[in-house]
Amino acid sequence: MTRSFAAQLLDSEPRTRATMNRSMVFFSLWLLVLTPLVFPIDPLPSAERVTIASVSPGLFEFPLVVASKKGFFKEENLEVVKVQMQPQISVMALVAGDVDYSLSWGSSLRAVISGLPLKVVAGIAHRPLHVLMARTNIKSGKDLKGRKIGVDSFAGTMEYLSRVAVRHFGLDPDRDVNIVISGSSPTRLAALQAEAIDATPVDIAYAVKGEEAGLRRLINFADILDLPISGVSVTEKKLSTDRDQVKRVIRAILKGTRFMKDNREATIDFMSDALNISASQAARSYDVSMSSFSDDGYIPEKGLMLNIQLTKERLKIAREVPLNQVVDWSLLSEIKPQRRK
Repeated sequence: MTRSFAAQLLDSEPRTRATMNRSMVFFSLWLLVLTPLVFPIDPLPSAERVTIASVSPGLFEFPLVVASKKGFFKEENLEVVKVQMQPQISVMALVAGDVDYSLSWGSSLRAVISGLPLKVVAGIAHRPLHVLMARTNIKSGKDLKGRKIGVDSFAGTMEYLSRVAVRHFGLDPDRDVNIVISGSSPTRLAALQAEAIDATPVDIAYAVKGEEAGLRRLINFADILDLPISGVSVTEKKLSTDRDQVKRVIRAILKGTRFMKDNREATIDFMSDALNISASQAARSYDVSMSSFSDDGYIPEKGLMLNIQLTKERLKIAREVPLNQVVDWSLLSEIKPQRRK
């Protein structure tokens, strides 16, 4: 990992190689000690243990949650441990071998385009599953001028969505608003209710909850942007040496997506329990979110090319970036999931 890319991953803070190595060691110890305590999954005697990094609880990762609850990973002889971490950290952990898979789409894409040996092997959500929520005194997008917008990390998908929204309202995200780190979706929603921030992009499920608490919905990102937000990323090494396991992980997640789309009531129950929202909130979230999930793991080329172009602009990269540098759909073609009518 070059110093320049490490700086991009860590919010553009300059770090030496020694500091990066110490960070990796610390993270490895944290993962080793805390993961079994925080994210236990019923062990299988002969199952392969895999670790999947996710950003925060929310709909974007929900096919993984359903796959765990319905035993689809067990059917593939896998014992899955899900860990939560910031997007940039998840990519570092993936490269270091501390986790096996990452769901962080935006940070993985930036890593690949910057030259790290990663590939996106399956898409989960091909359209945004987030809404920009604001305090009640924010009557319109124009009122965001001079305000704080909370995100989960700098250079992550939530910051990008925030910038898109600010531009959509005719403001300059670099001059007219103050973007600050405020934690995961539930934490940001709490910060919004406490008036510590003025607006934030949150998962649709939490947006529904926030609206019932009196917060204001400014915009649904799916209405203005056709952009993928979650997928499964692996190292090129793992893709070449452990191809069968990668295929089984993808297959289990796709089973989770198909179950969600075919079983509304059961999925609403899962949402209510996992996201700590009411049944009515879960039902509303379900009805507005299902069309954003990929039926078969593929992401439309239009959305991919837009994502690549925006990432190149962010990283100030002029060279062409072919799709096959970023994604590898070969396992999806081998799995051949049934496409929904």
